[in-house]
Order: sequence, then C-alpha cells, then structure tokens
Amino acid sequence: MASSSNAPTTNKNNTLMRMLRDLELSRKEAFEQLRKDKEQSDLRIQEHIQRLEAKEQEREARKRGHSRRNPTQEKQTPKIPKFYGGSDPKIFLDWEAKVDQIFNENHVNDQAQVDLVVLVFLEYANTWWHKVCKNYDQGPPAASWMDIKTLNVPPIGRNFF
Repeated sequence: MASSSNAPTTNKNNTLMRMLRDLELSRKEAFEQLRKDKEQSDLRIQEHIQRLEAKEQEREARKRGHSRRNPTQEKQTPKIPKFYGGSDPKIFLDWEAKVDQIFNENHVNDQAQVDLVVLVFLEYANTWWHKVCKNYDQGPPAASWMDIKTLNVPPIGRNFF
C-alpha cells in the first residue's frame, strides 16, 4: 500500500520538474533575445549619437562662418577601424557594419573605399589580401568595398578573412 501512495507524489514531482526545466529554458531563451535586442538597440543609439554629434559640429562650423560640407574645402579622409582577420564571424560582421556606416556617412567613392579598407588590413587580413591580389593577373581583384565583401575566402568561408 505504501508504494501505491508514492506513485501520485512521484508523478507530481516529475511533472513539476519538467515544468521547472521548461520554465528555465524559456527564461534562457527570453534572456538571450533580450541580450540581442539590447545589442541592436545600443548600436542604433550609438549611430544616432554620431549623427547628432555630426550635426552639432556642422552647426558650430556655421556659427564660425564656414561649413564642414563646403565643397571648396578639402575633404577629410574618414578613419576606418583596423581589422586583423581571424575566423570569428561576429568580429568581422561588427567591423563590416562600422565600415559600411562610415562609407555611407562620408559618401566615399568606390576606389577610395578599396584604398581605405586595404590600409587597415593587418596580420591575417593583410596576408589574405596579398594572396588574393596574387591570384588576379588582370589588375586588382576588387573595385569597391562591396567587391571585397563578396570575395570568396577559403577555407574559412565567404566574408571571413
């Protein structure tokens, strides 16, 4: 008789344990989604801050009697973050997004894009670029930043230097 009275308790305990595991998984998934959303939100906020700072700089320049966007003034070369290469796709994708943003904000032409990006390739990325260039006999392998992003890069895979 004692064993039959333990069966409902055991079933309830098993059910409760399953429910707790399911809740824990749901909590972990929700936390991961919140973390991803926060990263995206942080990136959007940073981009917004940069746009606001650029507008403020332009206002200040106008107050001083000259505009940063005056075509007669020499345009400054945008600063591109260095890239070392490697096999972590997240590092590349973050770097790629920053470079895209810089080029879009500064209206950089295709050839200048290639020149600027190649200058910031260091270590493995620089080695990779030189190997790619050796494989092209008819001139440079890329005429724009978009071309560089679409080059096939074995063995790591597309877009990973």
